[in-house]
Amino acid sequence: MKKLIGYAAILLALLFLSGCAPSRTEIPPNTSSRRDFYEIFVGSFCDSDGDGLGDLQGLISKLDYLNNPRGRDTLGVSGIWLMPINPSPTYHKYDVTDYYAVDPGYGTMEDFERLIAEARERGIDVIIDLVINHTSSKHPWFLAALEELRSGSEPRYQLYYNFTDERVGADYYPAPGGKFYEAHFWNEMPDLNMDNEALRGEILNIARFWLEKGVAGFRLDAARHVYNSQARNLEFWTWFVDACRDIKEDIFLVGEVWSGESEILPFYETGLAVFNFPFAGHDGTINRSLNSGNGGRLASELERWDREIRLRNPDGINCLFLSNHDTGRSAGFIPDPNRRKLAAAVYLLVPGSPFIYYGEEIGMTGSGIDENKRTAMLWSASDPTGIPRNPAGAEQVRAPAQGVAEQLADRNSLLNYYRAVLALKARHPSLYDGEVVKIDLENQGLCAFRAGDAIVVHNLTGESAAVALGDLGGVALGGSVSPTGASVSVKNGVLTLPPYASAILT
Repeated sequence: MKKLIGYAAILLALLFLSGCAPSRTEIPPNTSSRRDFYEIFVGSFCDSDGDGLGDLQGLISKLDYLNNPRGRDTLGVSGIWLMPINPSPTYHKYDVTDYYAVDPGYGTMEDFERLIAEARERGIDVIIDLVINHTSSKHPWFLAALEELRSGSEPRYQLYYNFTDERVGADYYPAPGGKFYEAHFWNEMPDLNMDNEALRGEILNIARFWLEKGVAGFRLDAARHVYNSQARNLEFWTWFVDACRDIKEDIFLVGEVWSGESEILPFYETGLAVFNFPFAGHDGTINRSLNSGNGGRLASELERWDREIRLRNPDGINCLFLSNHDTGRSAGFIPDPNRRKLAAAVYLLVPGSPFIYYGEEIGMTGSGIDENKRTAMLWSASDPTGIPRNPAGAEQVRAPAQGVAEQLADRNSLLNYYRAVLALKARHPSLYDGEVVKIDLENQGLCAFRAGDAIVVHNLTGESAAVALGDLGGVALGGSVSPTGASVSVKNGVLTLPPYASAILT
């Protein structure tokens, strides 16, 4: 069986390197608890009814694109993260007014239930954004709290929020009765008070509701802002993780801790997975390594980060990404097409659960204001069917020359590179949960590490590089990808990697 899998991986690599990316990608089921995730802003993804707004029915119509092991032209992800789908007065929906409903612009609860069922048939787990650091100022809880203040009635919902008698900081805003309320991000997003046991009960009921609907877990917004204390944040999320696991033992929970490693890493002690912000963005470890061509340093950092996670939680999950809805898109800070493909291979082949931002696989750009980072998915450069309007206020953003349809037909496209990397990874289970161990090489342009029984080697330079299999500890080539189309080869015990190419050895 191992030989058959190896032959299949080599055949896939040869097809790609010969300039013919496979139109049919056979992706075996991933039995690991880790997934390759795809982040989706539903409003900009696919419009099913022509009203200009993306919706759940549109997303359902594109599930085969995301993963269909028996179909053609599939990307090959095994999980999707939906940015907030609850009713909200804003386009981004991070100010929720009803935690138990779907925003009418996106569809109905029946649409959501169908999405879960259809995704499950394709081996796709669905996680949703759970925004519990704050609510909308139009949420019934907050409106009731304000009414309590006006009427002087017995406080109940006041205790759900952080009201004070004095303005104790710039994040506090006036309320009736001479009070002030905390709102860290915006005065229309009042912060919740997680010291209140009744509120914690409400939060747990919300989580239970969606877990019973079939979600695999949650992306947890603003995880570091629940309290103004690291210790109290860790206590809260430990409670939340334990409570959720009593409902669903194999729940996937990933927290947004947008900070440096000294603040991020302790969150692993709570049981959360955590997004790896230090490696992401234009100034993150991955892009700096691409720009410097220092593969040895990158391998060291990957090993160190993996070790730091495991010290805090042996089952901790590294969640790498290049960009997301809050950062400039990666195609903007990685303009070179070969390095863009190399970047995909680098972050997708690190054990853990990487996250692809929708449109990243076709080179969409966008930076500056938030609306620019959440523009419409380009399904085709010539056919507007299913393409939503950009969010109101979005400035002119350069669209890729090719949309999904054109890139699927282009053997050398970025999209087909993503497909090839994900298909290659799926054939090596240890690239989901193996421990990262750096392999020291004389050529510092090579990033090499072992993960279980797989060895990953990237050439971060614009020059061809050769390395002895003995130095890598590898036996045979288990697959490869090459942005330039030049062949990766093994001859006389020497692995030759063309510029920016990646290989997996077994």
